[in-house]
Amino acid sequence: MDQIYTTLRKFGKVKLNEPMSKHTTFKLGGPVKYFITIDNADKLVEVLNFLREENVEFIIIGGGSNVLCSDKEFDGVVIKIANNEIKLLEDNVLQADAGCVTVAVARESVKFNLTGFEWGIGVPGTIGGAVRGNAGAMGGDMSGNLSKVEVYRQGEILELSNEECEFAYRESIFKHNNDVVLCVWLQLEKSTEESKDLMKTTLENIQYRNSTQPQGFASSGCIFKNVKILNPKSEIKNQNIIPTDFLEKGIISAGWLMDQAGCKGMKVGNAQVSEKHANFIVNLGDATAEDVKNLIEEVKEKVYNKFKINLEEEVQEISF
Repeated sequence: MDQIYTTLRKFGKVKLNEPMSKHTTFKLGGPVKYFITIDNADKLVEVLNFLREENVEFIIIGGGSNVLCSDKEFDGVVIKIANNEIKLLEDNVLQADAGCVTVAVARESVKFNLTGFEWGIGVPGTIGGAVRGNAGAMGGDMSGNLSKVEVYRQGEILELSNEECEFAYRESIFKHNNDVVLCVWLQLEKSTEESKDLMKTTLENIQYRNSTQPQGFASSGCIFKNVKILNPKSEIKNQNIIPTDFLEKGIISAGWLMDQAGCKGMKVGNAQVSEKHANFIVNLGDATAEDVKNLIEEVKEKVYNKFKINLEEEVQEISF
């Protein structure tokens, strides 16, 4: 019996030669030698220590959103973090395991009559992934809610403050190191609304997102980051056609740029820029990661040729 497989089974459910397409919202990704689902934080630390000691390559995933996974085979371990305990602590702090679905955390915050995290109700993936990417929606983001985070770093368990996470727009220190998020603490506020009214507002957020985003096709969420601008006159070509509110806020919607550049409906293989929301690429069925990557490059070229703006990917590529 394979020794790595035998050891991994002590920590969680293990599948061999598992297609990553089963575990990403894009429905893309090649087979991995070992796929383990872990629902306990202590076991997660143990398996990380084991893999580190044995020098076995591994990749961490949560809900599988906001990722573009390679079509190739991976001769290593993919760890799906699925621990999902949520606790209400003193002073309106909500503690959530990294594997908690972000939507579930938002719903629990509303049940506890807490406000500040309603925006999370429409965000796919896990709260650990949301911290890593500083996910946001409806004017909120993780940097505005996070009190502290517990991480695994090279065999040690550390607590990091909000400032130590080095948050920026859709960025954090975790995109640039090998830390594994274990647990998250959110600082929220007691709502002055009744819980039922707060839930109504939250459901309205969901309805709005559903009405503006493509439904019925696999995707990873937004492909590109919105574009921050400091000096429109020097940075933006064709400034006269940029909506005034974008210029005033200093941020331009990537979807709007793609729409204006004629990207809606563009296809490579079975990957297509959504007709409904240009910043979504959808899998029409049997698309490959290579299709998506080539389509991304074509979109970037069209936007650059029209506006002289380089779009930056929000989706994270997982390369094998």
